Amino acid sequence: MELGILLFTIGAFGIASLLAWRDRHPHYLIALASGQIATLLSPLWQRLYGFSYDPSFSPLFRVFDYPLPTAIFLAGWTLMLPPLAIFFLYQRRWWISGYVTGALTFVLFTLYHILIETIGVRAGWWQYADGGALPFDIGVNVLAGLMNGLVSLGGLAVLLITRHYAWSMLLAVVLPTPLLMSVLVHGLLGAPLYTVLLLRAQSWAAAIGMIGTLGLLLWGVHIIASELGRRPVIGRTTM
Repeated sequence: MELGILLFTIGAFGIASLLAWRDRHPHYLIALASGQIATLLSPLWQRLYGFSYDPSFSPLFRVFDYPLPTAIFLAGWTLMLPPLAIFFLYQRRWWISGYVTGALTFVLFTLYHILIETIGVRAGWWQYADGGALPFDIGVNVLAGLMNGLVSLGGLAVLLITRHYAWSMLLAVVLPTPLLMSVLVHGLLGAPLYTVLLLRAQSWAAAIGMIGTLGLLLWGVHIIASELGRRPVIGRTTM
């Protein structure tokens, strides 16, 4: 599996290099690398959300006995693949930045990440404690899809904002964005849920935690979609 992921990663960066050279936008390369950097906090999320990777995966490093598998690090670019696809369409005026399109794009991002989560669990690449049981019978793959979808949406907003930035600014802004978005989404917005899960609180408290996390996620989507609604359409001039 790790060999296959390595080959896919090489292919992805090869295509990104071609697009960066043809469109003169280094965003493609930097964004893929930023997705890999975002995986560096995986040991922390394993601790908070109670999941583990296939022990047969070779670890890149360990933190408090929670590993970051090399395969997961290599595949981290998949986090930024949907934002880059929309960025590609935006460059060709096939996607218009707006509040409604931003919200719909979040839905597509969420479906993409739910698919990734479902494939990963069924293939045994990772598994969740207690079968991933959550309040209101919400699948853990759905919650993970919502969270990662919001991270990807934030990545898209930064790609559009930095469309004309120089290399140095891109490295400073785009490269850490998925990591910082992951801290915001998984670390802050997910706090109402993982706190009660870690404390093994009663079901009613877990339900309140789930409602709080879902509400914060929707609030985050609203803020980013509002920012996308303020982005000018390519070719539009303002007085």
